[in-house]
Amino acid sequence: MTLTPSIFDGIPAGLLDCPATELASVLGGPALIRIRGAREPALFVSVLLHGNEVSGWNAVRRLLDMAQPLPRSLVLFIGNVHAAARGVRMLPGQHDFNRIWRGEVIGPEAALADDVRSWLRGVSLFAAVDLHNNTGHNPHYSVLTRLDAGCRGLAYLFSDKAVYVEEPDTVLARVFDDVCPVVTLELGPIGDPMCEERAVDFLTRCMMLTVVPVGGEISLFRTRVRVHIQPGTDFSFADDRREAPLVLTSGVEGVNFHALPAGTRFGHSTRPLAEVLRVLDVAHRDVTDEYFELRNGDVELRRAVVPAMYTTDPLVVMQDCLCYFMEPMGR
Repeated sequence: MTLTPSIFDGIPAGLLDCPATELASVLGGPALIRIRGAREPALFVSVLLHGNEVSGWNAVRRLLDMAQPLPRSLVLFIGNVHAAARGVRMLPGQHDFNRIWRGEVIGPEAALADDVRSWLRGVSLFAAVDLHNNTGHNPHYSVLTRLDAGCRGLAYLFSDKAVYVEEPDTVLARVFDDVCPVVTLELGPIGDPMCEERAVDFLTRCMMLTVVPVGGEISLFRTRVRVHIQPGTDFSFADDRREAPLVLTSGVEGVNFHALPAGTRFGHSTRPLAEVLRVLDVAHRDVTDEYFELRNGDVELRRAVVPAMYTTDPLVVMQDCLCYFMEPMGR
């Protein structure tokens, strides 16, 4: 299995006929593809950093099927095609492809990140867009790693909701900190046909822009902490009707982006809180006791929070996190 990115000048023959599950057989691994358009500099678009999040790739296929030449040149990064072949977020033993772009990661994924960064140094970019599906029921929203006017303007083109994140700081968007405006789009849940529509509409508008818009009225949230299940903890959700040391309350996924007051029941645990949950702030400090308390076995919120990206997919919970807690930043 190679993670050295293949470089293409133009669309490889037959590529647009491939669903995400077939890309590995055509590309062999991750790929950088430059497609010349009527205007420079190029728009950078990344898809499939998580192999099962296919809406971005499907949208790009539709975009490239439109009339040529494109209104603007495009640089396309196709990420974890090996995981896509199996329809999973990432393969066992792999690093998350959206957690490899800074820090102390070693191995093939770190080499991939180095290769992509090196190649991009020779390319002039107009803006950068990273396309994802949600791992839970959320309104569609954008994620910002910077709050400058250009990044906020890109977010405004997509949705009236945006989340500013400082951690994890190893996401692909960080590559563009000193390069161009960048936005990550959370298109919606896997399998929702509207995800592709949202992505095609956004990318088409980006390709037609002559300048990156600035500002825009958006409801902005800041992530404060990530909520993790402690490794090795057996857990379930109440709707599963399965007994476990930690049983999480059902329905939280439905209130993503809505405030939950202090005292809200988050679950039930037969073990001490520190053995089942871990809450980390943006400095990676353990702040579990600031957010949760255990009362007669019930896990309750110690303070009001706004959850986001809460997921009931056990594999995603263990590979990434259960959810984020945010606070409003206004508009």
